[in-house]
Amino acid sequence: MALPQYKDSPVDLSTIVDFSALSRKSVIITGGASGLGKAYAVSFVQSGSFVTIADYDEVAGKKTAAELGGSAQFVKCDVRDWSQQVAVFEAAVRNSPDRSCDIVIANAGVVGVDSLLNFQGPIHSGDDSPARALATNPMLLTEDADGSPVKPDLKIIEVNLLGSAYTSKLALHYFRRQPFAETRDRCLILKASIAAYADQPGSPQYNASKWGSRGLMRSLRRVLWKEGIGVNLVAPWYVRTPILSDKTVESLQSKGVKFATVDDCAMAMLRIATNKEINGRSFAIVPRDEAPSGAMDMAHDDYQDGDYLKDWQAVVLDTAQAVVEYA
Repeated sequence: MALPQYKDSPVDLSTIVDFSALSRKSVIITGGASGLGKAYAVSFVQSGSFVTIADYDEVAGKKTAAELGGSAQFVKCDVRDWSQQVAVFEAAVRNSPDRSCDIVIANAGVVGVDSLLNFQGPIHSGDDSPARALATNPMLLTEDADGSPVKPDLKIIEVNLLGSAYTSKLALHYFRRQPFAETRDRCLILKASIAAYADQPGSPQYNASKWGSRGLMRSLRRVLWKEGIGVNLVAPWYVRTPILSDKTVESLQSKGVKFATVDDCAMAMLRIATNKEINGRSFAIVPRDEAPSGAMDMAHDDYQDGDYLKDWQAVVLDTAQAVVEYA
């Protein structure tokens, strides 16, 4: 049962409230041991789903699965490892009452000091004060510009983008392996953040990985509808989770930042997973004064009339197959 071909049609998530269709569905959540991932796992189990939590943190993962009971299982997984992700999907199918894989949330992600920006010693940009540079951007590490270059640690990109690519590839395989049926779903949800839309100085890997997840969704939405697979993206605004330290929260609040809520993030996931016809949309999770339900269709992944990029997009869509065939 193919979905309609993708078209630019914003979705109002606040109208989707019946989650009974999620009963007995098999759900995989990477990075599901804590934070927002755990909130998703709790919400799906409460809706009657069977959840497989994939996470590198074995202690937190086992604890979360134990709290959720027999409808949840934990599989230790470094999402950068293809074979470990395969094991997650196999375990999900085995643990599902219908031996299925219905909903996959590529949620695993990390953030931290970014080794692409390692500054110390002479600052060759007109500013001869390393201390001033570090004070301006405390996320910078230290590396002497007059010494040998140091290979950066690309863990942030590897976890956030490579991991999501592996998860997506496996989701497509296991969705297509099971026959079309009204009782089955083929729902892939990619996790990004507002960093997929806004520049985040000092965090190039995180910024790039989230923009990359958005690009992955925008490409997949153009073809997966033929296989009955819906792919969407969720981009939370600032949310109070363990990924933000107390000092970070205090700093954000001092600048007037309002927070989206964990509950609204989880509710958005349920609403997307409930409606099989949602495809190719990006949803922001925002403070309630931005949207009554705490979630809104971004409506920024398609170019508007009068924008020359809309014409360019049309040409690319028309010629994409030829480019692939003759590459």
